[in-house]
Amino acid sequence: MNSVAGSPQVFRVAWSTGGVVAINEPGPDVRIQAGMGGPSVHEFRTTNHENLFADLWALGLPTVGASFAHSPDQFQGLRPPDFLAMSRDGKRWLCTEIRQRWREVAVAAGRANLMRLFDVASRVASGLTYSELRLSDLLNAYSVQLRSHLHNAKPKDYQAFKDLNSPAVYRAISALFWELAVLRDSLAEFASAFCFSQLDIRSMSGLRRFLNRMQRPDQVAEQVLQITDPAVPGWVAVFSSYRDLFTHLAPMEQATGAGFAVQDLRVGPNGSPIPQIYYPLPSEVQELNRLRSKGVLFNTMDELAAASSRRHDRTSEPDALEYLHACTDRFALLATALIARSPVPPTPIRIGPEDLRGPIRVE
Repeated sequence: MNSVAGSPQVFRVAWSTGGVVAINEPGPDVRIQAGMGGPSVHEFRTTNHENLFADLWALGLPTVGASFAHSPDQFQGLRPPDFLAMSRDGKRWLCTEIRQRWREVAVAAGRANLMRLFDVASRVASGLTYSELRLSDLLNAYSVQLRSHLHNAKPKDYQAFKDLNSPAVYRAISALFWELAVLRDSLAEFASAFCFSQLDIRSMSGLRRFLNRMQRPDQVAEQVLQITDPAVPGWVAVFSSYRDLFTHLAPMEQATGAGFAVQDLRVGPNGSPIPQIYYPLPSEVQELNRLRSKGVLFNTMDELAAASSRRHDRTSEPDALEYLHACTDRFALLATALIARSPVPPTPIRIGPEDLRGPIRVE
């Protein structure tokens, strides 16, 4: 412990990209580790408690999410630490903020017996919750693999490998793709019902088909059409292509041959190298979907081996964690834009006796 007088008694873990973590016990001291409990790669003292995440950003270590432990129950493992996903700009806990507003809409709709709005708003809030938790799972999977890979080994400039931790990482990647797809369609259902009075549309693809027939699309319609446009391609269109590929055609580790994790290096504070994990998503995913839908990609095992052994490039093949963090943030921003069209505005939740239903007692 490095606790000093006046500092909040909270243990914080800032999860960065690539499996890298920053540990801050109560006080100013911060340790950068290659995976939770892994080798320490840098240490510094934060200027004050509130500036931890800004200090990490300035060091080139953006925070994807953060865990907070501040109660005896959390330290004893009786309940999990609080986890919050950070926005891509490093300034907001966007998922948590907008989830609370959708909960407020759901409660207000329930009090007014607007059951369709209550149902959809509740599912949007749940989708934001589960997506945030899936992101936490993925961060932990990267961290575990980075620590394990560097146990009794020195980091390399670039090393493709596969170990017993790889399936857990692939599982966490697929789970977050799935969760975000559910959130995508819940947002589409809200927009369909409460922006365009279409009660039978329950998917983003169905909403796009409807909007393509509109004579005078409004601002929401134009935004949805842009982000779902496969020709541009819009970011939702690309996300959906990845999700469809991994769900219907081939799991990620087999999509373009035999998949491997990569341990490479990033530039850390003072130019020092920091090892990290990289799971490359395939480039040109829409074309890959087209080819995969026609059958296998390779005619011989030699072709498959050649494709599997090539060096991956972060500029054209994004890392899965970084990409999915960006998608989580974008869906949260879309949820922020759509809530302005709710027929019932978010209202601070205050629970009283009149709100209780069934055999519930407040002691």
